[in-house]
Amino acid sequence: MNQSVFYTFLQSSLLLFSLLLTPLCAALQITPKPLSASVGNDHFNLTHDSKITFNQQQAQSVAQQLATFLRSPTGYQLPVSQADSTTKNSIAFKIVDIPLSQEGYALSVTPEGVEIQANTATGLFWGMQSLRQLLPAEIESRMPINQANWAIPAVEIKDQPRFSYRGMHLDVSRHFFDVAFVKRYIDWLAMHKFNVFQWHLTDDQGWRIAIDAYPKLTEIGATRPHTVVGHTYDYQPLFDNKTVSGFYTKAQIKDVVEYAQARHIEVIPEIDIPGHSSAMLAAYPELSCHQLAVKVQPQFGIFEDVLCPREDVFAFLGVVYKEVAELFPSQYIHIGGDEVIKKQWLESPEVKKLMQQHQLTTPEQVQSYFIKRVAKIVQNLGKTVIGWDEILEGGVADDAVIMSWRGTEGGIQAAKMGHQVIMSPYQYIYFDAYQSRNLDEPKAIHGLSSLKNVYQYEPQPSHLSAEQQAFIIGAQGALWTEYIKTPRHAEYMLFPRLSALAETLWSNKTQKSWSDYSQYRLPALLKRYQQMHLNTAYSSHKPIISSEINGQQLVATIISEIAGTAIYYTLDGSEPTLQSQQYQKPLVITDETQLRARSYVSDLGQLVGDARLTLSPHLALGKEITLASLAAEGSATKLQDGQFAYDQFYSVDDYAIFYDTDLEAVIDLDASTQVQQVKLGFDSGRHRQLHPPTHIQVLGSSDKQQWQTLAEVNNPRGPMSVLSFAPVSVRFLKVVAINSKQSDDIQIPKLPLYIDEIAVY
Repeated sequence: MNQSVFYTFLQSSLLLFSLLLTPLCAALQITPKPLSASVGNDHFNLTHDSKITFNQQQAQSVAQQLATFLRSPTGYQLPVSQADSTTKNSIAFKIVDIPLSQEGYALSVTPEGVEIQANTATGLFWGMQSLRQLLPAEIESRMPINQANWAIPAVEIKDQPRFSYRGMHLDVSRHFFDVAFVKRYIDWLAMHKFNVFQWHLTDDQGWRIAIDAYPKLTEIGATRPHTVVGHTYDYQPLFDNKTVSGFYTKAQIKDVVEYAQARHIEVIPEIDIPGHSSAMLAAYPELSCHQLAVKVQPQFGIFEDVLCPREDVFAFLGVVYKEVAELFPSQYIHIGGDEVIKKQWLESPEVKKLMQQHQLTTPEQVQSYFIKRVAKIVQNLGKTVIGWDEILEGGVADDAVIMSWRGTEGGIQAAKMGHQVIMSPYQYIYFDAYQSRNLDEPKAIHGLSSLKNVYQYEPQPSHLSAEQQAFIIGAQGALWTEYIKTPRHAEYMLFPRLSALAETLWSNKTQKSWSDYSQYRLPALLKRYQQMHLNTAYSSHKPIISSEINGQQLVATIISEIAGTAIYYTLDGSEPTLQSQQYQKPLVITDETQLRARSYVSDLGQLVGDARLTLSPHLALGKEITLASLAAEGSATKLQDGQFAYDQFYSVDDYAIFYDTDLEAVIDLDASTQVQQVKLGFDSGRHRQLHPPTHIQVLGSSDKQQWQTLAEVNNPRGPMSVLSFAPVSVRFLKVVAINSKQSDDIQIPKLPLYIDEIAVY
C-alpha cells in the first residue's frame, strides 16, 4: 500500500471513529476542525507551577515556543526540560511513532496534564496551535492578564491535514510591507496551520529583492514616483504624489526564511517572468526586444513590455535565479508566467528568426519556449518550477507544478496531464476581492468573495477520477495589494477569511459544515482576533439586499450569511439604528426607494454594515426588451430589474456591457402608456469610474415604425442621467446610448459601455 493510499484509509477510519464520539468536536471551537475529538467533563488548570517537557531534542523548540507564547499573557516563567515520561501538572511534547501522517498529532488533556504526540516536530507544532485554541481567548493578549487560572477542557484529539500543500500568498510589489509585518503574516499562517508562504517579490510596480550581480534592480526597479488614485481602469485615472519604495536585503530575507522555518512554514519566492517585468526592464531595458527605456509602472494591470527570448536574457535570469535559490531552501521557485502580452514578440525580427529556427508557429509556442528555458535553469539549481496556469499554453515543462488562478479549468487540465496542481481560483480565494457589497467596505480590486464563498470552496473537482484528484496537492489563497496600502487594511482582508480557507485545506471535507463553523467556531475565533487587536472584518454578519419581480410587484429581501443575525432597515435612505424597523419578512416596494440596512452583532454590542440598494418599480419593469446589438455581455434583464447600481461598489454582474458598440434598446410596454421620464444608469458611483456614453437619446413610437425623439443629452455625467419630457402616450420606447469607443490604453483596447438600468416613468 503506497503512502497516499494508506493516509486515505487511515483518515477514513479515523473519521468513522470520530462519528461515534460525543459530544461533537464543534464544542471544542477549534479551527480548522480536527479529524476526531471527544470532550470530557473536566479540565486541566495551567498554573504558575506547571511545567513544559519534551522527550527528544527535535521537540525542544516547540516546547520553548509554547513557553514563550504563554509568558506574556500569564506572566508565568514556566520551566522547559527534557523528560521521557509525562509528569503531573505538565504539558508534554513527545515525538513517538503514531499511526498518523507526518503532520498529524494526538492531543490529550486530562485533569493531571496535557500530552501532545506526533511523528515529527511539525506535528507537535500543529498540535500546539490546537492547544492554543483550547485556552481562553485572553491567552492571545501580549499583555499580562490578571486571571486566577487558565482552564483547558479535557479532550482527546487525533488530527492530521487533508492536503500536503496549504498555502497563502502575499504581494509586496504593488505596496511594500516591512519585515515586521511579514513576520506577523507568517505567525497568522502558523496559527491557522498553513505550511506554505508564497512571497510575490517582483512585478511591474516594484522589484523587492536584492540581487548582488544586478544592483540596478533595486536602485531603479524598487521605486515608483506615484500611484494611481481610485481604480486603475477608471475613465479618468488620477495619481498621488507619493513615492513607493522598498526592498529586502539578503540578510532580511534569510531572517524571514529562518523565522518561517521555526514555524514549520516553507517560503516560496516568486520572480515573475516574462511578463509583469516593467520594474526589471526599467533597470535593464536591454532585456526587452525593443531595448528602449521602460518605467516602473504607477498603474496596475497588464503591460506590453516583456522580456525577450534571447540568450543574453536567459543568462541574466540564470544569475538572478541562482541568487534566489541560494536564499530560499524551498524545493520550489515560482516563475509567474501569467498575462503575457505578445505584441512586442510578434514585432521583433529576433523573435521571428527564433520561431523559424525552432519551428514555432504561434506566440503561445514562443511563450512555451521561454518558460521551458527558464524551467531548465531552475531545474539545474535543484528546484522545481511553479507557474500560473498560462504556462500550459503552447506546452509546458514536464515537472512543472501548475497554480490555477483563472478558475479551476487550468488545474483540471493539468491534473489530467499528470502535473501536480495547486488550486488558487480568483473567484473563491483571492482575498483582495470585496467581502460584502456594503458601502463601509474598504476599496478592493473587484469581485466578491464572501466568507461563506471561501468556506464552501472545494479544491478537488468531483468529476475528476480519484487518480486525477490525487494530483491536486492543495490550494493557495492570495492577497494582491494593488489597493491594500497598510497592514490594517491587509488584516481586514485576511480575517476571518483566512480561517475559512484553513478549514478547507486541513479538515476532512465530509466533516465541514457552514452552520457548525459560522455558529460555533467563528464566534470563538472572532473573540480571539479581538484579543490579538486585529482589524477583523464582520462582513459575513452584514446585510445582503436583493430583489425580484413577482408579477407586477418588486419585492426586496434582506438576509445575512450568519443565521439569526438581527437586521434593521429604513426605506427613506436614512441610516438605520436600533430604533428602526427590524427586518422580519420580504418588503413590497411601491415607489422609488433607497433601502438601507445594518446588522446587530451581539458580541460587539453594535450595528455593522451599510447595505444600500435603490429600487424602483417603474413602468418598464420586466417588460420585453430587444437589443439591436448582440455584442452585449450580461443579461438584458439587468436593464429592467428595478435595481440601480450607483449606490453600490462596482460589480460586473450589475450591468449589460457593450464592448466597442452602442446601446440601442427597444422596450415594449404592452399597451399605449403615458410616459414622461427615463432614467439611465451607467456608472457604479462607488470605487470605480466607468466610461460614460457620449450621447443619449430617447424615442417613442406606437407602431415601431415611426419614431419621435422625446429627449436627448450630449456628454452626460454619471452615475445616472434623468431625461424628462412632456407627457406622451406610446407603446414602444427606444433608448440609444453612444459608446465613445476610442481608447489609447492597451489594457482597454475596446471601451466598454456599462448600462445597469433603463427606468421608465
